[in-house]
Amino acid sequence: MKMTGTIFARIAILAALPLLFLHQLPPAAGIAAIAFAGLVLWWTTLFWLRIAGIALLMFAWMLGAGRADITATEAASSAPATYSVRIDEVRQERQQIKVQLLRREGRYLFPPRFAWLSLGERQQDYCPGQRWSMKLNLRPVHAKLNEGEFDAQRFALANHMALRGRIQQQQPESLTCSWRWQLIMRDMPVINALEQSAVIQALAFGERAEMDDALRQLLRETGTAHLMAISGMHIALAASSGWLIARAVQLFLPTRLIGYLFPLLMNWLAAALYTWLSGSYAPAQRTLFALTLWVIFRLKGVQPGGWQVWSLCVGGLLLLDPLNVLSESFWLSALAVAILLTWYHWFPLPERCRHGWRWLPVQLLHLQLGMTLLMAPLQVMLFEGISFSALAANMLAIPAITFISVPLILLAILTPVGALCSALWHLADASLVWLLTALKALPDGWWAFHDAGTLALLLWGGLIAWRCALFYAAPIGCAALVLALIVWRWPREEPGWHIDMLDVGQGLSVVIRQGKEAMLYDTGPRWESGDAGTRHVIPWLSRKHLQLQTVVLSHRHLDHSGGLNAIKTRWPGVPIRSATLDDDHLPCVRGTRWRWGVLNVEALWPLKRSKVSNNNDSCVLSIDDGVTRLLLMGDLEASAERQLVALEKNRLKADIIQVPHHGSRTSSTPLLLRNVDGHIAIASMARYNAWRMPVKSVLENYRRAGFTWYDTAQSGQITITVAGRKIVVSGLREQILPRWYHQWFGVKR
Repeated sequence: MKMTGTIFARIAILAALPLLFLHQLPPAAGIAAIAFAGLVLWWTTLFWLRIAGIALLMFAWMLGAGRADITATEAASSAPATYSVRIDEVRQERQQIKVQLLRREGRYLFPPRFAWLSLGERQQDYCPGQRWSMKLNLRPVHAKLNEGEFDAQRFALANHMALRGRIQQQQPESLTCSWRWQLIMRDMPVINALEQSAVIQALAFGERAEMDDALRQLLRETGTAHLMAISGMHIALAASSGWLIARAVQLFLPTRLIGYLFPLLMNWLAAALYTWLSGSYAPAQRTLFALTLWVIFRLKGVQPGGWQVWSLCVGGLLLLDPLNVLSESFWLSALAVAILLTWYHWFPLPERCRHGWRWLPVQLLHLQLGMTLLMAPLQVMLFEGISFSALAANMLAIPAITFISVPLILLAILTPVGALCSALWHLADASLVWLLTALKALPDGWWAFHDAGTLALLLWGGLIAWRCALFYAAPIGCAALVLALIVWRWPREEPGWHIDMLDVGQGLSVVIRQGKEAMLYDTGPRWESGDAGTRHVIPWLSRKHLQLQTVVLSHRHLDHSGGLNAIKTRWPGVPIRSATLDDDHLPCVRGTRWRWGVLNVEALWPLKRSKVSNNNDSCVLSIDDGVTRLLLMGDLEASAERQLVALEKNRLKADIIQVPHHGSRTSSTPLLLRNVDGHIAIASMARYNAWRMPVKSVLENYRRAGFTWYDTAQSGQITITVAGRKIVVSGLREQILPRWYHQWFGVKR
């Protein structure tokens, strides 16, 4: 058996997969040992031992790429340094720029990495393409981490953007903007005046920042979001346009000058031009890579099969950049192509329907039906729901975008004449206005669903069973298997009750749950572009299929009440308790008690309701099942802590305490901790908070009092399971989903 490129590519894919699941990366010495073992096996004569050697060498390559990225990130964040950077992206509305780090203290960086920089009060006019010398104070990305949420830390590592920071000093090296930016600026006055300027910018230049939440929701719920971002389809369309232009030119050439090489090269050049214009985002780069392989095969006269091309593209991309394995968009692209290959191989159209223009609607319906069915589990995984209107929406949107909107946009970009260029932009805008109006007119077909694993097993497994005729050969066995799968995945009530401190950054949100019911203590912070209720709390409760029974608001401060409006919008009838004077709130003052399932809930503080509702007016709750007790303290400070101890005397004893005021020096007095006399302390805070919480003296107070400390900055979401006297604490980074790309990079606490 010969060593072929396809075999190498498939080994590369298998060698990269462990990067998705490893808890920790081995040290450099361990990676070197794996590479040495691979070399030894490579030099043997047995074919399968040589295959194993290649696999080990590739595995070492993948591990080395991950280790190098972490090492470079930690080195960059160890101390401020002077960098030579190129501006890559500017976000004026967020006062941020993305820069490519080219040199550090005069030494070239390879591969170059990216960092997002906060501009603060700087009024400098930046544009992509400029080069600066900057003294930067950088730190590693540290994303909020809750079960099932978008994994921002993994995304940052996959895209080599694992650094954030601010500018201390700067000096220009070149203030010339890139040609691409100059071209964008040429057309922006016209584009900004269009009704669908946000979609135009996304399709023309890959800029999706201007798309508002309502538009994003419409695209998500109609299953058309993939069309409004630069993807393989758009690059393929540009390549086809280049081929058609070349063929049109050949109509005027003598026969001896007509060949396949000119259209082939124009095909590639058009795709490369559109990739550059659209910002060279990863999906476009991957499509261009695949197209380059195809051009090489054509030039060499090689005719590989579909699965061979797929293996070579996926394996080649992973060898070039092993951290592609962490990219959801990479796997979405790869699986989409694999699904198409499977669909056309296993469920082809009849021969008579595969050719001729009259069968084009049938071919499009067949294509879209396959994508809708087979991509459904991936849609659930990414968007937490299924769009039943996606088939109809895509039957409208794909022809409109492919044959009308994108060609008009490409012509507008390439047209230098002002009046004609403006007319083309307006025609493209009109086509998008019509399309979005049609999408809005479709009936609501969105169904929130979260179990992608079950859907994949049922749908993909069902299609395999149908294709292999297992339904006919063993109908009883297939039915039993489906029933077993449903029973296995059927949600079961966990014993005891649970405390979930969500990772909402510098704020607080704690969920107490028993069975399928939940009580929420505080709703997290609010910021300029959103709030924790919308971003974290509501999606988390929905994924857990929990019925919200009560919301308790400790006090008014925005880091505790910022998500309240979103919660009230989602569950308008849910009762809200607080110590404020709001008319629609039930009281939460000393003496308030209620029974909820197996739990006794009692308010210990404040003495009365308050209009101001500051830290010392926080509603302090005691929750117990008769054996184990939890204290929720809000932001209570030292003076109120002393009054609470005087009132409760020896009745403050609890096993678990929510650390008051995020570990500030104003709270957690030794007097309080002696009276609580517990052993678990949980705190909610952001890693890079401006107040540098938790304060070292507070940490020392808890250590001396015999508490084990947990906080969301280190662990992400913290889950405590209480069953009688048994208490199990799990942090998302350490126990629930430990992955090397989730860990705390940079300087440790």
